[in-house]
Amino acid sequence: MLETELTVEDLDEFAAGDVRRWAEFDLAFRGSWWTGHDARLSRRPSRAELAEAACHGNGRLREAAVERLAVRTDPEVLPLLLIRCVDWVRPIRDLARPLTLSKLDEPAFRAMLPLIGVLRRRQVDDWMTTLFRQALTPRLLDDALALADRESRRFAHSEAIGLLPAARLLDIATTDHDFRIRSRCGEELLDRGAAVEELLAAGTPKIRMRALTLLGEDTAVAHLADRASAVRSMAQALVLKAGGDPAAHYRELPISAGVLAGLGETGTSEDAGRLEQNLTDERPRFRALAVRGLRRVAPESTAVSPLLTDPSPAVTRQVVEFLRGKPALVDVPALRVLLSPEHPVHTRRAAAALLRDRDTWLRLHTDLGLLHDPDLGADAHQDLRACRQHLTNVYTKPSAEVRADIEAIYADLDPALAREIRLVLGFST
Repeated sequence: MLETELTVEDLDEFAAGDVRRWAEFDLAFRGSWWTGHDARLSRRPSRAELAEAACHGNGRLREAAVERLAVRTDPEVLPLLLIRCVDWVRPIRDLARPLTLSKLDEPAFRAMLPLIGVLRRRQVDDWMTTLFRQALTPRLLDDALALADRESRRFAHSEAIGLLPAARLLDIATTDHDFRIRSRCGEELLDRGAAVEELLAAGTPKIRMRALTLLGEDTAVAHLADRASAVRSMAQALVLKAGGDPAAHYRELPISAGVLAGLGETGTSEDAGRLEQNLTDERPRFRALAVRGLRRVAPESTAVSPLLTDPSPAVTRQVVEFLRGKPALVDVPALRVLLSPEHPVHTRRAAAALLRDRDTWLRLHTDLGLLHDPDLGADAHQDLRACRQHLTNVYTKPSAEVRADIEAIYADLDPALAREIRLVLGFST
């Protein structure tokens, strides 16, 4: 929101900067506290006065400003006229559009492309979109595809995709920083039946998965241990469709991250030992994948619990998911020990999560005990709000031990919260 009146220096700064800022100026000016709806345009308005009038909330003032802009050559004229081409008042749009087109030669079009891309999203009609599409000519195509605005750049690629040769599409599909654009160009190539092997090697996971379906069973076997889960899943499905057993292939392959992941996805309880061997691997990723695989093939494995104190947060997160709903594998006293500040934050957070998972009363006790903790207090406050709402539908009562533990925390609680907890405990006995 603008807080002071516009100056010539402001206009020069806008003209020298990102042309998209004019769209922001248009919105900000209308929200400024000092703009009135009874303003008038002078007979010889200054640059600043004319720019303000062009973005004013008063439609008559904007219309008058458009007429004056048509005969001016100031650097802000064209962006302001473009903005009024998508004005919410139709007569102003109709007035601004022919005036704008008369000033849009090729250099001007190139300079205004970023602003046109942004204004295209103002949903008054499709005029600005049609104007943007006119940029997809050999002379302006590269500029349109290189726009900094992500949504405009995606739209440009989507519109131009049929104009691009296979070599250009392949380069975009394998190197572009925007995964959506890479996927769209990869889809176009696969629709043409081109560059399948190249895309399988370097495309996005979605494209590599589709490319895999266009090749034979041998290729599917070769990608069973792919780094991307989507590609692995497709390879597994293709091997199964051909009558093979993905797990049998994984058992024969040397251990890698993809093999561990795939074995956990397709193996049986007979593979538990091989996965458990990797729980002590020096690489955190391998340990995490082993835990993840054991969740499926050996959900009652007792070898996972010790990794609650693993130095890697990624491993600990997998351990928490493994242990949820399995109180026999780790007891409450052990979890409370891990809440101690002497343990790393990720270990303490894992222990708190598992305590909350046991039952509502342990969840309440855990949250209350951590409210003033410098590391876990924010989590406790957030979870306590949900827990208090849940308590209204709980008709059990806490054990005597948990009740005593909760009552022991009263002194450190906000008085209003303490009264609420006492009331809940009273209704539950």
